[in-house]
Parts: sequence; structure tokens; C-alpha cells
Amino acid sequence: MIVLIDGDCALCVGLIEWLGKRIPADILTAENISIVPGESDWGAELLQAAAITDFDSVVVIRDGLVLQESTAVLALADVLPKRWHVLATMARIIPRPWRDALYRYVARHRISWFGRKEMCALESPIASVTYGPRGKLTRPHGRD
Repeated sequence: MIVLIDGDCALCVGLIEWLGKRIPADILTAENISIVPGESDWGAELLQAAAITDFDSVVVIRDGLVLQESTAVLALADVLPKRWHVLATMARIIPRPWRDALYRYVARHRISWFGRKEMCALESPIASVTYGPRGKLTRPHGRD
């Protein structure tokens, strides 16, 4: 799973930090998950390859599928403990157009509500699977 985020958004970086505290250690490996800022060279290539021209905070690429908006956020539950799977399943009951409308509303206001925080400020175990200035993940060749 590759997670592309807005690396300058405090809400997005906060989400990644939150995930880093909850993803079990055996899953928090570069083989299972990679966090990539959309503004990075690798992020830009991934977005271009996925034909995404309007990147808006979170995109998940998993098993060749490109997930966006609320579906991308809910897909993150797959790497969390089971109780989060239940919550994500319940959220999927809400019709996708409604979930996506809420997602877009929050995405549109996220900077004014939460401010900016650079991805390089990460200090948690999630840095081991993060690509970028302070992340420890190196860019794999031929991975998409």
C-alpha cells in the first residue's frame, strides 16, 4: 500500500502520525506500507502514472487500484487493528457520494482549520516507512 499525502498539511501529517502510533509493528514495514508526500519527486511520478491531476490530500494505491477521497481514508483501516476495520465497515454504509462530499469539504478547509506542518517534522516510528527529508524509506526502483 502506498499512501500519498499533502506533505505540508497539518491534518494530513497528523493522520500519518496517528497511524504510526496504531499500526502494529509487524505491519509497519516498507513491504506493507509506504508514505509518500505528493509533492515529492516520487509522489509526482505516482500521481502522474495514476492520471491524478487534482491531488487533494490523500490517495492510496493498493494492489494496482487508485483510491481517492473517502475511499482512500477508509482503506487505511486495513493496516490498523481489527476494531478500526469495524468502524470503517460501518462508515462504508454511508453512501459514497455523501462520504466524498464530507471529505471534499474538510479537504477544502483543512489548511485554514489545521494549518501547515511539514512532513519532515515526523518523529514517530512511521518515519521508517516514509519517503522524504526525514523519512528513512528509500525510493524503491520499479515499484508503483
